[in-house]
Amino acid sequence: MSLGDNEHDHAKRLRERTSNSRSFHERASSVTPLGVESNVRSFDPYPFYVEETDGSYVTDMDGNEYLDFLLALGPIILGHGHPEVREAVKRQVDASDLTATPQPVAIEFMEKVTEMTPSIERVRMANSGTEATMHAMRVARSYTGKEKVAKPEGGYAGAHDYALQSVYASEEALGPAEEPNTVPYGTGIPDAVSEMMVAIPFNDKEATERILRKHADDMAAVIIEPVMFSCGCLKPRDGYHEFLRDLTEELGIVLIWDEVMTGFRLGPGSAQGRFGITPDMTTFAKAAGGGYQVAGFGGRADIMEEIIPPRKEEASKWNSSAFHGGTYNGHPVAAAAGLKTLEILDGRDVYEHIDRLGDRLFTGLQEVADDVGLPVNVQHIGSMGQVYMTDHEIASYRDTWHANEDRFADWWLEAAADGVLFGNPMQGERFFTTYSHTDEQIDDALEVAEDAFRAVDHEY
Repeated sequence: MSLGDNEHDHAKRLRERTSNSRSFHERASSVTPLGVESNVRSFDPYPFYVEETDGSYVTDMDGNEYLDFLLALGPIILGHGHPEVREAVKRQVDASDLTATPQPVAIEFMEKVTEMTPSIERVRMANSGTEATMHAMRVARSYTGKEKVAKPEGGYAGAHDYALQSVYASEEALGPAEEPNTVPYGTGIPDAVSEMMVAIPFNDKEATERILRKHADDMAAVIIEPVMFSCGCLKPRDGYHEFLRDLTEELGIVLIWDEVMTGFRLGPGSAQGRFGITPDMTTFAKAAGGGYQVAGFGGRADIMEEIIPPRKEEASKWNSSAFHGGTYNGHPVAAAAGLKTLEILDGRDVYEHIDRLGDRLFTGLQEVADDVGLPVNVQHIGSMGQVYMTDHEIASYRDTWHANEDRFADWWLEAAADGVLFGNPMQGERFFTTYSHTDEQIDDALEVAEDAFRAVDHEY
């Protein structure tokens, strides 16, 4: 049933404000599936199309301005169009475009990454989180000589076949919580790929240990988000990461922290600096580029040396290294944006500011929901979090199934109609604060949120 068919049409006011987007959506749908560039950007009744951004706001093609907490799903950590990042980009555009030869600005960016990230001794660049996790998993397989990789059910680690496993499925398909089945997310993924992936239950130490020991002889790596923002905001509990670090070391399994979402977002040392855990490898993207296409992976020097091809005199060993390449890796414009972003993150009060406003926003959302009387569980850490439409405890991926997805989407639509974007209308996503946000903007957002909570009260 579409939202427009609901007797409580929470999309009505947004439709009334976005007639140009509605028309443009018809045009866009004639050239690209769903009328969008990525499936995540599609929602009922239709997406609105943004033409301008500035600081804390985005403006659609109907001239509607929205206070933005979606923030491009995480990359916008300094606010849209930060002047110093913009100037760095302009200087690089004037100096050089892509050459497919090494450029100093990319090396300087990677030097900054290694300086800031505890686990990274050597690093390579990529263009997206998907590429970063794909390459990291390949290098881990090469290093260990093993083929299987474990990841938590409910965890998203990119859009390649190996990562699109046990991201989302029915309870029947996923099977028992203590030993989940590996289930491909979407069609077109070979069964042979799924057989190389092993699902583990996040925050369940006993079950995780049993599964990893069972597959230890074939297990190359565990890839895991330090906070599972791929299903809202699922935080580690009861020393889970300390346990997993010790267990993977014992079993000779490469521990990959997927910090695509948390990297340079939860502090200058990313989540690993915040939690005091040093994985073997790390992937990053999003915030590292400040809004530009920056991603990468790195780790211990001995692991990253798997990328180095054999010398000419060792030509017989042609199949003894893990390939990493990409024409756009280290694009000078993106690298310039990333370098300036990291310099600002490492030298200013950014984290103090965004974490303080994050605490105000997410704590305030819980308070106003409680005042309205809605069953809501708000989870957050620092500047990142999510509103679950349930009062159920959220400790595991399967706990998130108690959240009411329809109510969340309707709440989001009501808030968007009043000019605030609390992420996107998908319950399994998350939203953020950024450096350009102000206390006054948080106050305004909480007023809009409360009105939206009241609009969806007493339904479902």
